[in-house]
Parts: sequence; structure tokens; C-alpha cells
Amino acid sequence: MAIDIEETKKERPKSKNNLLIILVLILIVSFIIYFILAFVFMPQKEAEVKRLTAEVASLNTVAVKTNINELNMAKMFINDFRVLLENSPKVSKFFDSFQVWSHPQIEYSNIRFESASRKATMSGVTSTNRNLMEQIAILDNQEAIESYELSNIIIDETGKTTFNLVLIVKPNLLR
Repeated sequence: MAIDIEETKKERPKSKNNLLIILVLILIVSFIIYFILAFVFMPQKEAEVKRLTAEVASLNTVAVKTNINELNMAKMFINDFRVLLENSPKVSKFFDSFQVWSHPQIEYSNIRFESASRKATMSGVTSTNRNLMEQIAILDNQEAIESYELSNIIIDETGKTTFNLVLIVKPNLLR
């Protein structure tokens, strides 16, 4: 008796065969997508990049550089004006303060303010001499006033008083 040794072929289960087929199909589809991207879309995108590069290069002309230089000069002038405005005295602060200091029954006119000397010159009219005395008391109590001078005081027959007033304010009022 002889023993026959035959090789038996084991068959793979169908699920493994199906899985192998699906994996091979996925690999083939991946290669197709890669080649489409590499040989169709990439040349289109490279052509678009070249076109945009040429367009950017054409923008970099002498006229554009001149415009950029003009804009930089304008920027410098604007910054210079900004510095001047920031460092200039705030004259409006004087008028706001003077409105608080002024006596309600005195009318001021011809107000002139010189910011360089911090000097305000004006004319005033009031119905009585007493109002002028009260105004002097108010001005004496103001710390922001460096000095003041009354001149040309005229009292007419009806008691109406006209005068000129010169105020010199302290520098910190204008900041």
C-alpha cells in the first residue's frame, strides 16, 4: 500500500477574492485620478501662474513706481501736518474757559486771541460799574490767568460802562 500524497488546492473564500478585486479597482481608480491631475489640471494651473506672473511684472512699471513715490510723499506731508496739529495750542480751550469766567451781564466784542503770546484782547460793555467790579473779582480768582489789564474805561451819563480787556493766560490752558 502506497500512500498517495497529493497536493490539495485550498480555495480562498469568496469574500477574500471580492476584497482583492475591490482593492485592485481602488488602486486603478487612484492611478487614473493621479494621471488626470498630473497631465490635465497641472499644465492648466502652471499656465495660469505664468499669466499672473506676467501680469504682475507688467504692473511694476515706471508709472506705478512714480505713483508709489507720490503716495509716500503725500504720507510724509500728512504726517507733518498731524505733528503740527498735535503740537499746536488748543485755542478752543481758551474760549471754553473764558465763557465760564465771563460775567453774564457783560457783553464782549472784538475778541482777538494770539496763540503765540497767549494774549487775548477784547472790548466789553456793561450796564453798571458794579458788573465790571464783579468781573475783576472773577478774573482775580482764576488760576489759569497769568495777568490781565483793563484800559479805556468809560462810564457815560446812564451808567453804561465800556472798557478794553487784555488777558494773558498760562501755557497749560492751551494744551
